[in-house]
Amino acid sequence: MLSVGVAIISCVFSFVFVRHLSLIYDFNASFYLLLIEICKMLLCLVCMDFIKRRKVQIRWGFLVNALLYALVNTLAFYIPNIIEPAIYAVLIQHKMLWVVLFSSVLLQREFDILQYVALFCVCWGCMIVKFDDASGDISAGAILMILTQGVASSLSSVWIEKMMKMEQRAIVSKDPKTQKLYWFLADSLQMYLFGIPIYAISACLNPHPVSLPFPYALALVGVGTVQGLSLGAVFVYYNSVVRSIISAVVIVILAVLHGVFSTQIVLGIAFVVIGVLGYVAV
Repeated sequence: MLSVGVAIISCVFSFVFVRHLSLIYDFNASFYLLLIEICKMLLCLVCMDFIKRRKVQIRWGFLVNALLYALVNTLAFYIPNIIEPAIYAVLIQHKMLWVVLFSSVLLQREFDILQYVALFCVCWGCMIVKFDDASGDISAGAILMILTQGVASSLSSVWIEKMMKMEQRAIVSKDPKTQKLYWFLADSLQMYLFGIPIYAISACLNPHPVSLPFPYALALVGVGTVQGLSLGAVFVYYNSVVRSIISAVVIVILAVLHGVFSTQIVLGIAFVVIGVLGYVAV
């Protein structure tokens, strides 16, 4: 449960902190994402070396995640320009349904009826919470882009889990927990390594300045590093569906922190809570 708790707290703090910074400073977000990826990669290297110094075998399957993530980030840049952000926040919630589908196909994971109902409640609750501020026109092109982004993001999530749970690899420790930790670090290292060129190109193309006060920059990179590693651990110690549930819980917490409790928001929060409790209880 440690990775889940840390992931939820870091995601909430990261969202609130980044939103606060964006209201005050004009900064190159891609540059700081690049720094976060580099920090995560270096931390993985140090921890791996502490467990056992060993040459890492490249697993090219993680390149799939890098390419999918590049597509997701590219669409995330264009979609808000052609559709209201609130509507986008509602429609993108369909990702959870794709995660369930890809988990069934790629991982041969089985869900019972109650779990399907619980996950649908979570998805529907998130949409209701986000729909509270949604208004505006929706074009066919925007729908297609949001659908493509949701499918790519969900496939990337499930593919990461598939790659990280492959066990036909070299043994570095007789302790199963240490072994699993080492594999997680090695997989994370390669995932970040494949993504760094994409972030570097994005940072170079981003016209915004990179300057932020040093304490804020340090905090931004620090929380981003913790968030990335904790979310990665969820794929290893839990699964991609739990990762989607974490996103739903974060949406609920942010809605509560926002302090606006309309009937619609309360109803959406109730759906998410009932869905999460129902899925966990099964």
